[in-house]
Amino acid sequence: GMVGRMKRCTYEGCLSPDVSSKFHFIEKGRAAGGKDWSSLVGYILCKSCHSRFERSGTLQRLQNRPLPPEARHCSYDGCDKPDKSSKFYMIEAGKTAGGQDWSELSGRVLCQACYKRFKLGGSLERSRTKPLAAAARRCTYSGCLRPDHGTKFYRIDKDKKAGGQDWSHIAGNVLCRACYCQYNRGGTLERVLERQPPSMSTSSDAISSDEAPGSEGLGTGGSKRKAKMQKEEEEEVAGLNSLVRVACAQLHMSDASQSKKPRTNRAKFS
Repeated sequence: GMVGRMKRCTYEGCLSPDVSSKFHFIEKGRAAGGKDWSSLVGYILCKSCHSRFERSGTLQRLQNRPLPPEARHCSYDGCDKPDKSSKFYMIEAGKTAGGQDWSELSGRVLCQACYKRFKLGGSLERSRTKPLAAAARRCTYSGCLRPDHGTKFYRIDKDKKAGGQDWSHIAGNVLCRACYCQYNRGGTLERVLERQPPSMSTSSDAISSDEAPGSEGLGTGGSKRKAKMQKEEEEEVAGLNSLVRVACAQLHMSDASQSKKPRTNRAKFS
């Protein structure tokens, strides 16, 4: 028939129109691959072009066609350098490179780094969490005793499952190491031992004349009592921090965290 008389791909963009193990004459009504072949009726396609159209519904080699300068921008929001890459890729429909499902990225542009990451792992997200910027290294839990101090800070991901806890309601927040360990272990940011104000007698005769209204600065009793209260408070804070450190140590020494039912109480964030 027609193919026997003319063994040449009639697609003008074909790179090797005369070289193919098989040629296909496109007849009316063809529905291979569930694609619309009506615009190609009467064409003769080499095996490569025929397979490309059957797979993606187009004869264009999108992955090999140079992108215009304005399109050379990685569309992945988490890309570090979206405009700097030696190569950019337009993801075509039906792509199966690396055995991955590229359907959700169809029509998008990726830089070389993001393209390779998806091709190898099936995800654009990095496996390791990127260190937080200096400005973001602050615990957002309003009850944190030292929100600006910590060897490590964690931004909570919405899908986090560490410790078998439900982290969804604090997703997006940043926790210092102490608060992170506490939640990872117990499913709550609130400490078991709440800070209590130093006990004070309500008896009027327990208040020295130096502490009576209008007598500030008349003696040393008030300043001594204030210093004592401050010391007690500092000792209590130190004790709480010690409890947190012990909890963290126990957490890291355990072989695996036991799943616990998440608590329903929600912590307040600044």
